[in-house]
Amino acid sequence: MNSAGRDLALFTLFKTLKNKKNLENMNDLVLKTLQVGDLTRSKSKYLLKWNYTTCAAPVVTNFGLGDGAGAKATGFTLGVLFPGEDGELYPSTMTGTGAFTTTGMEPQIEGTVIATDAGDTAVGWNVQLDGETTDNCGMQLSPGSGVSGTPANKFVVGTHSGHIDATFWTSDWTDYDCVAIGFRKVEALALGHNAIVATGAAGDGVYTDFAAFGAMTDTDMRTMTDLNNSGTSVATDVGIVPVDSDNMRVRINLSSAGVVTYQSVVNAEAGAGTLATPSGAAAFTFDDGDVLIPYIVTLKAGAVDVELLIKDIEIYRTPGIPSANG
Repeated sequence: MNSAGRDLALFTLFKTLKNKKNLENMNDLVLKTLQVGDLTRSKSKYLLKWNYTTCAAPVVTNFGLGDGAGAKATGFTLGVLFPGEDGELYPSTMTGTGAFTTTGMEPQIEGTVIATDAGDTAVGWNVQLDGETTDNCGMQLSPGSGVSGTPANKFVVGTHSGHIDATFWTSDWTDYDCVAIGFRKVEALALGHNAIVATGAAGDGVYTDFAAFGAMTDTDMRTMTDLNNSGTSVATDVGIVPVDSDNMRVRINLSSAGVVTYQSVVNAEAGAGTLATPSGAAAFTFDDGDVLIPYIVTLKAGAVDVELLIKDIEIYRTPGIPSANG
């Protein structure tokens, strides 16, 4: 129920309730009307919807001045709040796969925000972290908690369908071994996953069940999957090469039956352009009943000051799941 419908319902109640008995029941009826409205609004289908041109900068946990003036050990965790276009907030968790030294860069907006993005616009949320001085640093980012399936992040195979869609930009893709998105089964966080995805080759992806898509091996775009902890991931080169200083937009679609499909477009406006299905990607289906969470995974190649910008993220799930706070 939207606000206009709720107001009309309340007006009708006040107009029609005339005797004392009805007035005694009015509080209960009004409360039920408000609760129905709140419940409807809480069934959000977007778990994360952010674009640097239309939304405020993400709010990131302060590194602080303690512990070596901001230095963090491998596995450091940051809380991230993504503001939406309408002022809504999307809570997320970022976990670092390498140490963060005092020369590292906290995630922040890089460049001057403009009204309309272009494929070669060097503006966005910089997540290079400590890549200027540290090789093999990176992160995993998920809505909600990175280890628990909750209304804030979970997709249940057999019930939910949706997608994760993100646009990335860097001036030199060879400086990143891994920039990808995915769905994975809910389980303990596995920081070794980044390095396996970075190889773009068969290997134990650590997570028991996952499907990832994006730039791997620093030169091309690939898919990687594993089902039921087989121990050997299936990696496929889809024949697309990301272009330096241009956007790379990738999407993974998930059907309610657990079927995964992939789409991408290079050098288009962030979150826009005509998505196309790459040829040759191996078919993959999660098991019925699996509880999945969407995620982003990155890994730096070499200690060089090259930014990695996230320009747009959209995580959509249907049907929505009611929550207490909306």
